[in-house]
Amino acid sequence: MRGSLTLLGSVLHLSKSNKLVVKSSSKAIPKIGDPIYNGKNRVIGLVYDVVGPVSSPYVLVKPFGEINPNDLKRIKKVYATPSSKSTKR
Repeated sequence: MRGSLTLLGSVLHLSKSNKLVVKSSSKAIPKIGDPIYNGKNRVIGLVYDVVGPVSSPYVLVKPFGEINPNDLKRIKKVYATPSSKSTKR
């Protein structure tokens, strides 16, 4: 069973390679491969990469399945499970 979820950040847009671009608002950034959740505690994808400056990184999330613009309207914030594997930045 997973622990409590913490806000990872806000979804900015969908990249050309079908990855969700998330502006992180969390100090604990998940590792590549960690699950990412929507507001209904459902896994929507996995961390694909973390890019940008250490002080304000962007997290790329590879969603399960195709995402269309209507889906993005419903996915405003995403969440991650804090763990000892997370990197403090």
